[in-house]
Amino acid sequence: MKNIIVISGHPDIANSTANKTIVDVLEKENNIKISKLMSTYSDYRIDANKEINNLLDADVIVLQFPFHWYGVPAILKMWIDSITTPLVYGPNKGGLKEKTFLLSTTTGGPSDSYQSNGYNKFTMEELLLPLLKLGDSLEMDVLKPLVLHSAMFQDDEGENVLKRNAKHQALKLIELVNK
Repeated sequence: MKNIIVISGHPDIANSTANKTIVDVLEKENNIKISKLMSTYSDYRIDANKEINNLLDADVIVLQFPFHWYGVPAILKMWIDSITTPLVYGPNKGGLKEKTFLLSTTTGGPSDSYQSNGYNKFTMEELLLPLLKLGDSLEMDVLKPLVLHSAMFQDDEGENVLKRNAKHQALKLIELVNK
């Protein structure tokens, strides 16, 4: 069984619907460790050595986050900045080679807004290129990102649909990383 770590970069997961549902489903799996960055590093002081050791122990690394203004939330950016240099150029260079890397993200907008002719003018894969390149720079096997669109709702019915879609994304993630 693969050892999987999910890095949850949500800045306020307790008040999330989609990301919280995904993480809640993943937490029930025996081989998945969840690292909730804001719970651990509310002061934004990332323990790079601890985080790198967690990554070195994993077979699969998943970044789970809401897509914020065409990037990752600040806590996840701080985490990325703290672990990348030692793993690309430093003493742990090559430590993640051939491990699996997966992005799992949520957006507030509908999927059709993430097309070349849509509101955002680019596809999600295009917008996620810097993060996909991160996995490549770490010499990892980079999987196609999982994206849950329309992670905002107006009423109870919308919230129920979102929870169902988030559970589906979590199950898809589990299936992908356990292959």
